Amino acid sequence: MQTEQIKDAITCFPCLAEITEEDWKENGISVVTLPANHIIHEGEFLESAALIMHGTVRMYKLGENGREVTLYRIHDGGCCPLMASSILGETAYEANVCIEKPTKVLFVPARIFQRWMGTYMSFRQFIFKSFAERLIIMSNLIDNMVFKSIRIRICEYLLERTTEGDNSLTITHDHLAIELGTAREVISRTLKAMEKEGLIHLSRGQITNIQREQLLELVE
Repeated sequence: MQTEQIKDAITCFPCLAEITEEDWKENGISVVTLPANHIIHEGEFLESAALIMHGTVRMYKLGENGREVTLYRIHDGGCCPLMASSILGETAYEANVCIEKPTKVLFVPARIFQRWMGTYMSFRQFIFKSFAERLIIMSNLIDNMVFKSIRIRICEYLLERTTEGDNSLTITHDHLAIELGTAREVISRTLKAMEKEGLIHLSRGQITNIQREQLLELVE
């Protein structure tokens, strides 16, 4: 690892500030930029931990019927707790990974990651905090899928990704189905019903004229 790379890594992950210069010099630690659409498949044994310095990574599950469910995303300065648990427990990775845009990653070999977890309190606290944050996200995902109708979930998704000044969203029915963990047919049927009610307008690959005030009333 070069000095500038170490400084960049510490800027992204302040918890790494206590790592000694000697530990940084160990073989295998590297910074790599992964291309968009790079995939890691469920069931692989990970040789290194990946700390996301800059970029976006999506974690998802793939059902036997081919349907995808997005679990969560990792952004700048983040770490996947499933990855950490896989390395610490020396088990296969339990999700699929998709790099959504070019992403700079700090790779730390598994044996070094395990040792850092036992040696450096700040790093250990950072990993445990990542576990806690993603558990909350996963709990919310389960609540949404079990207790909320797909109509309400679509409304919430549209509200989260639009503003008063920009009430349009570029997204396909397939992609929206993946994001919400349901079938494309269910998404298309619900969106068409919402269009008939004047809540949205559908065009190829886009949802426009989103009536945010009406969607807020439905959600509340």
